[in-house]
Amino acid sequence: MSSRKPFKKCILHIGTEKTGTTAIQQYLRHNRDALAKHGIYHPLAADTEHSSQWEFVAIVHHAPWGQDTGRELGITDKTSQAAFKDSLRDRLDAEFESLESTDTLIISSEHFQSRLYLEREITDLKAFLERWVETFEVLVYFRRQDELALSLLSTRLKSSAQVTLDNILRTLNNTPKYYAYDEIYTRWADVFGSDAMHARVYDPEQWPNDSLVSDFCVAAGLPEFSIVPHRHNRSLNRQGFQFIHALNHLYPNTPGDWKDEKRAELVRRVGKLFAGKYYPLSRHQAISFYRQFDKANERLRAMAFPEHPAPLFSEDFSQYPEEAESLVPDFNDAVEVAVALWNSTPTEKEPDEKPSLRRWLPWLKR
Repeated sequence: MSSRKPFKKCILHIGTEKTGTTAIQQYLRHNRDALAKHGIYHPLAADTEHSSQWEFVAIVHHAPWGQDTGRELGITDKTSQAAFKDSLRDRLDAEFESLESTDTLIISSEHFQSRLYLEREITDLKAFLERWVETFEVLVYFRRQDELALSLLSTRLKSSAQVTLDNILRTLNNTPKYYAYDEIYTRWADVFGSDAMHARVYDPEQWPNDSLVSDFCVAAGLPEFSIVPHRHNRSLNRQGFQFIHALNHLYPNTPGDWKDEKRAELVRRVGKLFAGKYYPLSRHQAISFYRQFDKANERLRAMAFPEHPAPLFSEDFSQYPEEAESLVPDFNDAVEVAVALWNSTPTEKEPDEKPSLRRWLPWLKR
């Protein structure tokens, strides 16, 4: 590799989770060739089926073999992690060697925010990328904590989490560092410098063209193209939430097999057919949950948004009902989900087969 670094700048989009990262990553992936013509490169790297480039997380995390990132990439211990890191470095060397007229490298993974809690991990990531990059920008979105928590709840359900419906707040409060935005900002600023940090408030009312992708392109200084992916990882409405919650008890992931394809396909269909909003919290509960982060949010505002008047986030909670929506499963809802699944369109993987509940009944009857 030549002594000249191929990129003047690297934009690291670190999330946070549940701020439309999948849509942004699909946009970068689908428009990779068009972006490259403008000197902006989104690397293939390990090029797994996931758009989130979690290989960059796995090479610096202190124990990736205990997470899905490591399992997906075949990392089982420190030795295999080191081997994977060397292999990724070689692949990127070869990938970047063939580029012409590039200026900016852009890497996107919400797992940077959610998995890298140690400053030494972030420092190791910077050291790994400095082989190809001269300067860095860190782009991060922050979403009001109660909204993020409810969206995360749907995601955890889809992943077969056993959510405790009789105490939603306990479920939401079990990872306090996840919502400590001031600490997240400080960790990354300590490594890359405050001048490298570019923080945005996740606020659909402020997006140009009512589009998160448009807002991201403005924030990152990217040209915007017409290929914009459909929404991914949407939250569940009441019917979808209740169905998948019951599914997690009746048909959990098989022990020892974290990637049950049949179950994953069922969850994907329900998530698509029954996307929407579900409010298992009352307005009072949502406000109480949000208020515990007042000091952290004010510290973040002072550091990252000094021109923004306090409070940092809109405090309109009118979307929440006065009383939390029922947590009791409804028989008619279950029938409606069954009918929708029965009539759903065949997927590309099964073009000659009419989707049918018959595939799922053996497990649903357990």
